[in-house]
Amino acid sequence: MGKLPKTFQTALVLSLVSGCFASTSTVSAATGTTFTKTSYQTTDALNLRSSNSTSSKKLLTIPKTTNVTSNYRKGSWYKLSYKGKTGYVTGSYLKKIESGTSFTKTSYKTTDALSLRSAATTSSNRLLTIPKGTGVQSSFKSGNWYKVTYANKIGYVSGSYLKKVAAPAKTTVYTTTDRLNFRSSPSTSGKVLTTIPSGTAVSSLAVKSNWHTVQYQGKTGYVMGTYLKKGASVPASTTGNVDYSGSKMYILISSGNSVALRANTSTLSGQIARLGRGTPVVVTNPRHQTKGFVSVRTASGQSGYVDATYLTLFQPAPSNRPLLVLDPGHGGHDAGAVRYGVTERDIVLAVTKQVAERLAGKVDVTMSRYTNDYYPSLGERSALANSHATTAFVSVHINASTSEQAYGAETFYYKGASSINLAQNVQQRLVSYAGMRNRSVHYANYAVIRGTQAPSILAELGFLSNSSDRAKLTNPTYQSRYAQAIADGILASL
Repeated sequence: MGKLPKTFQTALVLSLVSGCFASTSTVSAATGTTFTKTSYQTTDALNLRSSNSTSSKKLLTIPKTTNVTSNYRKGSWYKLSYKGKTGYVTGSYLKKIESGTSFTKTSYKTTDALSLRSAATTSSNRLLTIPKGTGVQSSFKSGNWYKVTYANKIGYVSGSYLKKVAAPAKTTVYTTTDRLNFRSSPSTSGKVLTTIPSGTAVSSLAVKSNWHTVQYQGKTGYVMGTYLKKGASVPASTTGNVDYSGSKMYILISSGNSVALRANTSTLSGQIARLGRGTPVVVTNPRHQTKGFVSVRTASGQSGYVDATYLTLFQPAPSNRPLLVLDPGHGGHDAGAVRYGVTERDIVLAVTKQVAERLAGKVDVTMSRYTNDYYPSLGERSALANSHATTAFVSVHINASTSEQAYGAETFYYKGASSINLAQNVQQRLVSYAGMRNRSVHYANYAVIRGTQAPSILAELGFLSNSSDRAKLTNPTYQSRYAQAIADGILASL
């Protein structure tokens, strides 16, 4: 090639240099990211700057909680326009506004194992997998994606695998003002299923022509409204003596050991006989108790006194097997939480008895109290468990708060991996079986579990102060679910 004219050489060099600078400018522009226009809200007063740097010129300040949109980002800086000015703001003070629909909080159950994702799309990060049959709640959805909380993580699940759980029937609590016939149909000619004692709290599901559809002792029937008073007053029998005589109980002690049947209420009195594990006795004591001596009569007709620690309503197996001590909280003069005449003492006893019935036949069971006229102290409850080779101790309670917004179930432990495992198994099932909000498992320095040597927990079923929780806590169907959850959680921990 011949030598180029000097002026042409100069033009060529300038052209190449210009091309280099143009290429550099294109690369710089490509360092940002363009995305679908998205709405945000500022979480604080936020400076709009001329470029993506704190040293760049401040154009203006965008007030806190202002809605803005952006579709371009450089690093952590978002490009947007506000009041006719276009610039950059730091993303640290932007909160994405979710597009979707809010609705009344609704309970669902998963119909299959279900991925909880960080956003309403299958391409988003999977946070965890929610097991099949788990109860969850949602009040917001985006398309067919429902926003839920599970295991302390908030995310989205596909609505294709959610089944709506029917809300509990709305009930009104009444107290019987006299002995009241509980009938099979709303008529005086209806069969009398049983007679409800005066002063008993019942849940009315519906009323027509002064006949109330009520639930009592796990059955649904009808009673006349003439003998009902709205609200649940505390019956005199729950704070006075209940005739416990005639109850059949069993000796609960380790295989090969026996309990003395004594002539009097003293360890110094003479022994009439020795009663081995599983021996049936009839209680002749008028009042239930789990401390001190109880008067009993054996099948052979011998009468005397037995240490109440070694009596249970549930027949033990011939040989040793896991032993559960169940503790319905409060009792007697201590009603526990009370709202609208409904007492914690009554509900936890009903639930705990059902837990014991579900466990009987699988493990050995005893309870700290069987009636509402008896109050064992916190120390006595622990002492009962410590007197046996107890496998686990479960205390059942109901929460209450000054705020009606507090709701959900939670379970507490004091120490030990076994206690934590038991608490987690019970808590998971309370949430799943009864559709409760998961308030998680926590450490607590509660005397009743601190003083118990065996693995021990305290379960709070829900809040009596919250209308939604209270509707479940007073509903026999849900009481059955609570009981099954606790029983299954215990068995899963053995």
